[in-house]
Amino acid sequence: MNFEQEIVRLEDTLVVMAGIERRQAEVQKMQAEGVALHEQRMNHVDVRLAEITDKLDGLIGFMNGYFRKQ
Repeated sequence: MNFEQEIVRLEDTLVVMAGIERRQAEVQKMQAEGVALHEQRMNHVDVRLAEITDKLDGLIGFMNGYFRKQ
């Protein structure tokens, strides 16, 4: 058994593992940013839907009153 060769092999393995972990961390960071952006967009959609609902309810109420007066 050649200990020097084994040490070199282990060092190479550690370098590869470190590279894999670094790439995984980058992917996780990108995924987290994507989730945050999605949440931000969904919050904006929720606000817009609430505004549209409010306006539509107002229009329906107005039209109900308009047709009842005639």
